[in-house]
Amino acid sequence: MKKAVLLLHGWLSDVNDFDNLIPKLNTMYDHIEKVTYSGHGDDDPNNFNDEETFSNLENIFRNLQLQYEIIDVIGFSMGGALAVYLSQHFAFNKLVLLAPANKYLNFKFTLSRLKHFFRTVYLYQKAVIAKDDEAKEQYRTSLENVFEDDKFSLSFAKEKYLHRYFRNSFKTFRRVIKRVNACTTSIKNPLFIAWGNFDQLVPETSPKELYDICTNENKKFVVYEEMSHTLILAKNSDKLVNDIIDFLGSIK
Repeated sequence: MKKAVLLLHGWLSDVNDFDNLIPKLNTMYDHIEKVTYSGHGDDDPNNFNDEETFSNLENIFRNLQLQYEIIDVIGFSMGGALAVYLSQHFAFNKLVLLAPANKYLNFKFTLSRLKHFFRTVYLYQKAVIAKDDEAKEQYRTSLENVFEDDKFSLSFAKEKYLHRYFRNSFKTFRRVIKRVNACTTSIKNPLFIAWGNFDQLVPETSPKELYDICTNENKKFVVYEEMSHTLILAKNSDKLVNDIIDFLGSIK
């Protein structure tokens, strides 16, 4: 049977969100459908329109249904919310949600990041005193990974968010999420959800509530330590990518 996978990127982002994942998806599917919303990619950001986004997404999915017997859907951030929307209106195979933004603004982020920093520094100092070189390297690497992710996240935010169009685009984003949540009652698809415990934007309640309303016995919710909202964009995303591929490739 012919298989396709639909990729839904994040808000103010583009299909490059999935660059680390696509090489492995190429070996699994007959077709990879990469959606770019209005006001995203090379389009003028001021063109972002919620009604057009939903209409185009539904048309794209209907066309896929005409050509492929099996369709999986992967959504990141706002794309995760849109993937949930599709699950409420269409029948398809597996659903993968990466930091789905059905809820947004993570007010616990700063506290969790500070707790991790001070705890890791404390453990590193203990390893120095104990002359435990292996533990020293482990904690040093942990701090470096977090700082590297912070640097990447700040660069990403500066590139995507600090522009004049941000305010109007955010209003459209809010309307998108509101419409998705208004129609979401349950999820019947086999489900894999990933969330980073240092996510700056999406609180843990967002993926957890989606996991709780999934009625399929084949469902997983994995919290990735020391990963932020960027998830598969991060350098240390190998485990996450492999987990996604394992889920998509499983029989159930």
